Amino acid sequence: MNRIIRAALAVVAMTAAPALAFDGVYGETCVPDGDDVPMTIRGELIIFYESECRMTNPVNVRDMDGAVLFDLECQGEGMTWTDRAFLQPSLDGGLIYAARGLAWMLPRCE
Repeated sequence: MNRIIRAALAVVAMTAAPALAFDGVYGETCVPDGDDVPMTIRGELIIFYESECRMTNPVNVRDMDGAVLFDLECQGEGMTWTDRAFLQPSLDGGLIYAARGLAWMLPRCE
């Protein structure tokens, strides 16, 4: 029984670890102003303006340090949807975020 519990915890830790590496607040502006609010990553959640997504099924991208591809389960404004996103730490400590054919280099808010 203990071996089963330990194995389950190991799987959970391996799954959560890639998302935890991105914890922080990122944005062109770090002060919320109307629709222009920073993106927050907390554990497996990405929190946007009026929506949030749960990051699942992390896949490390070969030969790209720290890059991870996630499936997203999103909800906001009374709707739910799925998506995919690419996240990678940038050299300056910020975040490279790509989804739906668009990419952003977002500085980390302090």
